Amino acid sequence: MKKIVVSGINLFRGGTLKVMRDCLAALSAFAGNDYEIIALVCNENLYPPYPNVRYISYPKSRKSYFFRLYYEYAGFKKLSLRLKPYCWFSLHDITPHVVAEKRVVYCHNPYPFFKPGIRGLFLQRNVFFLCLLSRYLYGINIRKNDYVVVQQEWLRQAFRKMFSTDKVVVALPVSGKKEKTVPGNRNGRKEKVFFYPATAILQKNFEVICKAAALLEKEGIAGFEVILTLEKTDNRYAGSIYAAYHALKTLNFAGFLPPEAVNACYENSDCLLFPSKAETWGLPVSEAKEYGKPMFLADLPYARETVGKYDKVCFFDPDDAGQLAALMKNFINGTIVYDETENICYEQPVVYNWDELIRFLIKG
Repeated sequence: MKKIVVSGINLFRGGTLKVMRDCLAALSAFAGNDYEIIALVCNENLYPPYPNVRYISYPKSRKSYFFRLYYEYAGFKKLSLRLKPYCWFSLHDITPHVVAEKRVVYCHNPYPFFKPGIRGLFLQRNVFFLCLLSRYLYGINIRKNDYVVVQQEWLRQAFRKMFSTDKVVVALPVSGKKEKTVPGNRNGRKEKVFFYPATAILQKNFEVICKAAALLEKEGIAGFEVILTLEKTDNRYAGSIYAAYHALKTLNFAGFLPPEAVNACYENSDCLLFPSKAETWGLPVSEAKEYGKPMFLADLPYARETVGKYDKVCFFDPDDAGQLAALMKNFINGTIVYDETENICYEQPVVYNWDELIRFLIKG
């Protein structure tokens, strides 16, 4: 029986954890009697008991980057010599020192393309240094992979240019779900509700939303609420946002929300705000699109590619709070005019779900 090792020791919540779960579900269904799936994780309690999948936990991987890098460049080499896997699939950006017939890395972290500025050194030191080092860390061993998997076409072109590799596959994280039915009364609320589900990380750019809300309140615009999945105790960056803007009446610092609460917010909100300055996809954009929600997105390549062809979207400069405030004002007043969008043309190879990706990587 051939072994497939899937490494996700740095994935523990949010969109990246969903990527790992979706990957394991697809591999479990694919494995049958021909493959054994070995999942390397930080905590196996984060995962359901998939058939044909066994877990090896590395709890120290979340304690420091020293342990993370040790596993990638020393510990996993020893493990690969012991397991003798057919395929080693690294699901978190870094290509480890391992021995396997096939090697694949999945890159879904935007740090090589984000410049945090000097304030990042004080607000989120780990993100600041990751942005400085990630291009180098990504580049180690990357050309030894049989495939490099990314989520968007613009990323394929960026990786080709940055790392001089043509082995790049675009795997679109498209659910294929139909538009969901949204309750009509929104729990009886009359004000317009804007929603931004994101983790408190520098590139998520919460401040432009807060500044826009401040401009609207100063202008006397009422009848709206902005729900932010951030609270002051998350980290220093979150604390700085809360300290500067918690007095605004229209901001709701809701903190981290579990998936069912996020879905409820999609259902009961009127418009998605997504000002992030760096993403490799932008999962909330896809999720809000399933609900048929209007959305205001950062005018960046990732956002335009994620939303694709859609008739209820406006783009804005993620550094221009005044532009976002104007869009929000027009939406509240019912005078919003949406932008025109186009479908994205993809080169080959491109796959549209996890089942296609697994078959392409393992049997291709």
